[in-house]
Amino acid sequence: MSMTRVCLVTDELYPFTPGGIGRVAHNLIMDSLRHGANVEFHLLFPPTVSVQKAHVELFFGGQVKAHVCDFREACQTTADAHGLYPPTGAFRDSRWHGESLEMMRYLKAREAEGLRFDVIEFADFRGWAFAALQEKHLGLAFGQTTISVRLHSSYGTIMHHEPNTLEVENLGRFEIERKSLLDADLVVGHLPCIAEFNRRFYGFDDAWMRKVRVEFPPVVMESPAEPPLPLDVPANQRNLVFVTKIQHFKQPDVFVRGAVLLMRTWPEYQGKAILACHAFDPDFLAEVKGLIPSDLTDRFVFIKPGPDREAYMRAGVVVITSSYESLNLTAYEASVAGARLVLNSACLAFGADSPFVDGVHCHKYDGGLDSLVGAMRKALEGPALTPVRWTVDRPYWERLVRPAPPTRASRSPLVSVVIINHDQGIFLPIALQGLAASTYPEVEVVIVDDGSTSAFDMLVLQRLERSSAEGPGFRVVRSPVHRGFAGARNLGLRAANGEYVVFLESDDSLSPEFIQHAVSALEERPEFAGVVPTGGCFHSSEELANRQFKGFMTYLGDCPTYALAANQISAPTFFLRRAVLEQNPYNEALSGYANWDFFLRLVQEGHRFLVTNQVHFYSRRGQELFPVRPDQRQHFRWLVRLLEGLPVPPHPSTRLFALLAHSREAMVDPHGALSPHSTSPSSASGTLESAQALTGAVRPLRYDVVDIMNAALKRLPLVHPLLKQAVVGRPEPSNAEMGGAAPVEMPPLRYVLVDHANMLVKRVPVLHRALKQSVSWLT
Repeated sequence: MSMTRVCLVTDELYPFTPGGIGRVAHNLIMDSLRHGANVEFHLLFPPTVSVQKAHVELFFGGQVKAHVCDFREACQTTADAHGLYPPTGAFRDSRWHGESLEMMRYLKAREAEGLRFDVIEFADFRGWAFAALQEKHLGLAFGQTTISVRLHSSYGTIMHHEPNTLEVENLGRFEIERKSLLDADLVVGHLPCIAEFNRRFYGFDDAWMRKVRVEFPPVVMESPAEPPLPLDVPANQRNLVFVTKIQHFKQPDVFVRGAVLLMRTWPEYQGKAILACHAFDPDFLAEVKGLIPSDLTDRFVFIKPGPDREAYMRAGVVVITSSYESLNLTAYEASVAGARLVLNSACLAFGADSPFVDGVHCHKYDGGLDSLVGAMRKALEGPALTPVRWTVDRPYWERLVRPAPPTRASRSPLVSVVIINHDQGIFLPIALQGLAASTYPEVEVVIVDDGSTSAFDMLVLQRLERSSAEGPGFRVVRSPVHRGFAGARNLGLRAANGEYVVFLESDDSLSPEFIQHAVSALEERPEFAGVVPTGGCFHSSEELANRQFKGFMTYLGDCPTYALAANQISAPTFFLRRAVLEQNPYNEALSGYANWDFFLRLVQEGHRFLVTNQVHFYSRRGQELFPVRPDQRQHFRWLVRLLEGLPVPPHPSTRLFALLAHSREAMVDPHGALSPHSTSPSSASGTLESAQALTGAVRPLRYDVVDIMNAALKRLPLVHPLLKQAVVGRPEPSNAEMGGAAPVEMPPLRYVLVDHANMLVKRVPVLHRALKQSVSWLT
């Protein structure tokens, strides 16, 4: 029997990095190796983890293969053997979307080389499974691989316990995590209550639970160390121990307050409060330390976790105050080590459905401070507790049934490509040329002329009408009046005969493979309503021919939360089932935001969309990074009408959120949400973080710093141009050199350079944080 090949994608691994995700991964591997499972393990790390592959492989005795996925540079647009993908800097919804794409590219390349995995497991946190799942459901890779997501603690589930602001990255990360859980082949939970909580939290239906596996992971204990104090120390001298993390949802502040209150109300108590854990946020660490009264500072000890961690646990009272946990291995380790344990019963992982019984394995408190102090004192003065018991489940990959090779549907339904033209006839031949190269045979083309008035367009349309008379599959529909964005599309739908419909502007084009990919995917997966292509922006026909894009349009597909702030669902070009369009036509009463309104209604009704990772949609209009926008009063008028037009009125708090998300910097929107016709890209290299401005987030600090430096250099008129020329390699071309064309809209060179430097520095997180803090005073 061949070995099952499993790849765990992670940025945490015990003992090389802190974090519970890494501890679970370590325990799963060690347990499988210990009982001789027929499994070949691989570990895939992002480049941001300072782990040496050789060290990892040596630690596991050469029985694990380590990989590092090197991310491309932020502006790199080079195609590879598998296609052209947007660079990491193109994703403005969240950087995790771009990282997800890089992980998918690496895994897909290994599959093409013959390294096919039976299982690829991702953690829920960050949503890294997103791009790989899109690629699988589009039928482009991983057809015989089970892609699973393990429930640790997603950002979405803990964001309510952490300090957050209305930032695009928060919404983007929430959505790719949600979609990863929804699209995964398999979801692994450690406790039934956690799986059910995630189902309700993300609004999944009961059918989602059918792909959830509840498996309790192994708890691997290290060899016990000598305790720093004898185990029979008096109750009033035992230490209180906090060994999770200095992180908001872990609530170390509650632990400190509880310890202070215990010391104040029980003067005879002489023990210390030991916080033996990692702290990743220096500001929050300072906030926690600030809660300690000056006369008690010598009673609180902050140390990093080390080899004596278990000894502290065995000799003291371990207090876990977390407001949310999916499992918390520390609680099990402490119980097995013989620690007296205090747990927050308000945390799901320690509730009635968990193995922990109050008064038997631990002392529970109800989440309140006074209750915590009472539980602490019970643990200090009471008898020793019984170690908790649990049953370790064999991991799903040991009994995995390998999926059969994917099959393709035999039928070829008709696809209608509806091209909307309004005084842009000069570009129609390029759009038609792109369709002529399509690899899908059953295509009809419907050109809707939306009241064009130019003489050139009249000539082009007459010639096209003569061509359409020569055979079926091509025709021209003329509207004597300019119907606008929504009306022209509804007219085109009525004229189309296809089972699937694609809308194109006359100056847009599609890749030859897109229609074939979309038809195959939707024929195999009826749960999806359409396919959204990733777009590339070009300025000239030469750039289009060479696939040299100046910006990119990236989307999330169905994203009900994000869609309230911006149209991150799709551009006006998409591939959709005709039945969905007929049931949800464009709203012709709207003079603006018609595309945003259309997609928002669809996702609120529950329609789902696949998103291509590769660039399959080419837009000349994409260069309009900052199109004409309505004034603020008009913007909010359209926004209110959009929210009022939803099939189910949003909750008042949701409506307030959507309005607040637009109240600051609301007029800057690279997602097409604030353009009257929603034709601007969702993201492009020249947006300069304007997506963050949409929801009130400040632009990157590095831009402010480099602007200050640039302003200082400009005071030296001889130095500034020389430096710029040295970096670029030659002076900027004039309009005459460019044939009179308008200059390409790109971000300032200083931003490109500082973005590149920032990507390098981020590989050393400690250095990145130190630099960010040291330069913040400049702004």
